[in-house]
Amino acid sequence: MKGSVYMRWAKEHAAARYNLANSGLLACGPEDLDFTAEDVVLNGLPPDGWPPLLGAIGSRYGVAPEQVVPAAGTSGANFLAFVALLEPGDEVLVESPTYEPLLAALQAVGARIRRFVRREEDGWRLDPDGLREAFAGGRVRLVVLTNPHNPTGVLLDRAEMAEITRLAERAGAFVLVDEVYRDIWWEEAPPSHVHLGPHVLATSSLTKSHGLSGLRCGWVLCGTPELADRLRRARDFMEAVGSMPSDGLALAAFRQLGRLEARARALLVPNQRLIRTFLEEQADWLEGVLPARALMVFPRLRQEEDAQALHDWLRGRETSIVPGHFFEHPGHFRLGFAVRTADVEAGLGHLAEGLRRGGGAG
Repeated sequence: MKGSVYMRWAKEHAAARYNLANSGLLACGPEDLDFTAEDVVLNGLPPDGWPPLLGAIGSRYGVAPEQVVPAAGTSGANFLAFVALLEPGDEVLVESPTYEPLLAALQAVGARIRRFVRREEDGWRLDPDGLREAFAGGRVRLVVLTNPHNPTGVLLDRAEMAEITRLAERAGAFVLVDEVYRDIWWEEAPPSHVHLGPHVLATSSLTKSHGLSGLRCGWVLCGTPELADRLRRARDFMEAVGSMPSDGLALAAFRQLGRLEARARALLVPNQRLIRTFLEEQADWLEGVLPARALMVFPRLRQEEDAQALHDWLRGRETSIVPGHFFEHPGHFRLGFAVRTADVEAGLGHLAEGLRRGGGAG
């Protein structure tokens, strides 16, 4: 199996003192949540998920517990859905640019991948005509996209998403929306995409927007209980049951989402101001779309065609970014800013120096 080149890179090369390659909120520490010994349950997990946790997830996103399928993080949720819905040779439409592990996972299950394009000149939004042409080009089994978008952070509105699901329904296709960054929009977050139709699945976790990667608490929200049951049968082969200690701690986290949101705001609001100012100051070298709410941005180098040299130069300054070739746009890079403000400031200082040096050359 080929695997994901991005995941290999992220595990081996992304970490740095000033980690602007980070794609999620700074990891929580013990001081960020209140856990008790009663939250750590060692045994007794029902085979299809722990009902209190399924109920908490369902209540949060407005679905019945029977529509919630637990998984090992969002990556596990996406792969579970692919295994449950696809046969080798099935045709899948995937946005471009996209998160490379999604492509790798689809390739691993034997899917035939076709693309629909989100163009930078359109603010990374959808091209309705291009989308309709993509559906007309074959027999589509599944449509896969991220919203908010990875790597740009751009949020498609409800009308755009409704058009995608309408076209998919007409084609007899499912729609999977990775909405792991949805909760960063806080009180302005749209309803979960699962409410767009019975053929829609929405995946997420407590990782990216909440800083609880270590719990591996992910889920798939399914448009119908019958669709969820299909995924549960596939889950029997992948993990059978989950981790009771993780589920107990995840339930405690759901009881403290207000506290987690306050922590996220304290990190992201000042850091987003720094990024906006930085993009304005570096306008001779960079062009980028910064969404109203985000924890990453995907700027384009104005004077270079490939961000790899800049990445390599920054590594020597203990700073990391994600080169754009992982997202099929080598002249861009993904810049994450959901870490300590002092680290963002230092990393941006090194980045500005690298840009002045001509993309890190010299």
